[in-house]
Amino acid sequence: MAYRKLLDGMRGLRAVVVGDVMLDEYIVGTVDRVSPEAPVMVVKKRSSRWVPGGAANVAKNISALGGFAIVLGVVGDDSAGELLAGKFETDQGVNCNLVVDKSRVTTRKTRVVANHSHQVLRIDEEETSPISPVLEDRVLESWLKWLDTADVLVLSDYRKGLLTPKVCSVLIGAARQKGIPALANAKPGSVGCFAGAQLVSLNRGEAGEVVGRRPTSRNEASAMGRDLAMATQSDAVLVTMGEEGLVSWSASGVFEIPAPQVEAYDVAGAGDTVLATVSLGLAKKGYDREVFELAAEVGAKVVQHIGVAVPSSKDLDAIRSL
Repeated sequence: MAYRKLLDGMRGLRAVVVGDVMLDEYIVGTVDRVSPEAPVMVVKKRSSRWVPGGAANVAKNISALGGFAIVLGVVGDDSAGELLAGKFETDQGVNCNLVVDKSRVTTRKTRVVANHSHQVLRIDEEETSPISPVLEDRVLESWLKWLDTADVLVLSDYRKGLLTPKVCSVLIGAARQKGIPALANAKPGSVGCFAGAQLVSLNRGEAGEVVGRRPTSRNEASAMGRDLAMATQSDAVLVTMGEEGLVSWSASGVFEIPAPQVEAYDVAGAGDTVLATVSLGLAKKGYDREVFELAAEVGAKVVQHIGVAVPSSKDLDAIRSL
């Protein structure tokens, strides 16, 4: 399969990414003893780093794929919000527009990683209550203008309070009115918010929660497609299934895509990569099997990196040569 034409065609496409942005922090060290104070490992810190996560990672992936992302989110008035905004200052492929809400904290996930790849602890700082009605009106008034020049709308939901039913309904309605595809990654508790979306993405466990049975194979996920589409009130659904690959269902076609056989080092953020690829692919080519095959290939590249990652130029060159 030659992916060069599709990858090159995705260059320059403009995606509006709205959702729960977060800061992913990694504290990296080594372990060679157990604490005398408690039966826990002692991690000797060597370094630390911060990368954009959640909806911000979707935007980074779109930029890495050659598109241009306008990322819209809410952060707290804190150092994590400042760090997150700063991570985009040198990225020419992302326009970062973050609204500060002093009543909230910026979502921050701190992972302690020992001996290169072994995650021993994660600490979460977050506020999950819905944003206020006043803030809903504020962000919608500010953000709707970005759809005027967009090729695709992406809603990235991590249940941190931004994507309320009203925010989703207004944005999806505006996108449909402008003829722009709207895609969303949903959580089981929020699937009803994305009615009218062209495609809603869920992982295998989330899909199982929605319909009451967890798919163990691509065939089972395909059989669940109609029920998932009815539950999400979307035109199509995408179920990502890890090492099993992915399945997309719509009334116009069902695609069962096996996963490339690779050694996965870290699956964190892989769903964001798949969503970013499918978003640009749908904007360029429509609902086509090649879009989902490409998404599987790009996803397989990022799981070979440690931590939340985006496809590198080397990764994409390798895919172009397939």
